[in-house]
Amino acid sequence: MNLGKIVGIIVLAGLVIGALVLVIKLISGAIGIIGGVFNMILGLAVIIALIAIVIWMFSYAKKNK
Repeated sequence: MNLGKIVGIIVLAGLVIGALVLVIKLISGAIGIIGGVFNMILGLAVIIALIAIVIWMFSYAKKNK
């Protein structure tokens, strides 16, 4: 092997490793976004449930005066 082939192999290996790192970072970012959306949905569900409980409490108190 001459020097040109060795440099080519090293450059190609660097590009492949860089591509793999990029793919892994993209996948972890997508998982993070999905987790954030899931947390947002859970938060909205809790807020809606709390509003429903407060409305029910006031309507119950109004009926049982």
